[in-house]
Amino acid sequence: MIEGSNIDKAAHSNNLEEMMEELLDFDRTAGAVLDWASKHPGTLVVITADHNTGAFALTGGSREKGEITARFGSGSHDGVAVPVYAFGAGSGAFTGIYENTAIFSKIMDAFKKGADKPVR
Repeated sequence: MIEGSNIDKAAHSNNLEEMMEELLDFDRTAGAVLDWASKHPGTLVVITADHNTGAFALTGGSREKGEITARFGSGSHDGVAVPVYAFGAGSGAFTGIYENTAIFSKIMDAFKKGADKPVR
């Protein structure tokens, strides 16, 4: 389990620069994990968040210049749905829209199906 808690912290303070740095760091970490998982069949990777913070919205920017402009609608948790990305063994169970509490059961079901395999 890897947590990018400073993304949430930066969003609470509406600090765009820090939030983007933390998101890029998390993205690099997720990339390394996915690379490892692609070489280890039977591995399930689930990437999600427990909530959204800041009511963040992109308002413009330039991909070529690597710039974004954005607005925060609050400094609190909001009701925006969070995505769930899954890769590997059992990832098909993570499609659709569901309560975040269902993620635990989905992971446990995947674990039970692969429990006869050694963990490395």
